[in-house]
Amino acid sequence: MQRSLPFVLLFCVLPVLLVAENQSHQQGTIVRMRMTDCISPQHPLMEALSGAGHAAGEQCPEYVMVADKVVYVIVGKTSDQLVPLAETTRFHLQNNEVLIRVDDARRESHFRVKAMMLRPEWDRYEQTAEAEASAAARHHLEGAAMVDPHQ
Repeated sequence: MQRSLPFVLLFCVLPVLLVAENQSHQQGTIVRMRMTDCISPQHPLMEALSGAGHAAGEQCPEYVMVADKVVYVIVGKTSDQLVPLAETTRFHLQNNEVLIRVDDARRESHFRVKAMMLRPEWDRYEQTAEAEASAAARHHLEGAAMVDPHQ
């Protein structure tokens, strides 16, 4: 009986651990990418002491990742952290970072969280920005139509 007790406990605890691990991964879609200045680490003193750091003017990728409930703006730590656009990506959060495994890479890529927004707020923001852009384009076209090209 005492020999079988660890096995019984293992079979009882293992499903709970597997469910907890699967729930920690979320899915999101990378909808936008641009190159921006790299974000300096939280502790510049430690960076100076270690001798590591970003070269002046180095550009890092910034992504907008849309998940079910939250939209994340994440920034890579180096310029070579590239993620495919418009694909569903599995990720998880750890210590103010988003960890993404790209394709079949051996390690996950770490991205700093620059901003977070609830999905409904982001949807409203995008609709407003789109309406403003179309109004500006319409105004520009109307102004161009009023100018007589023959004068």
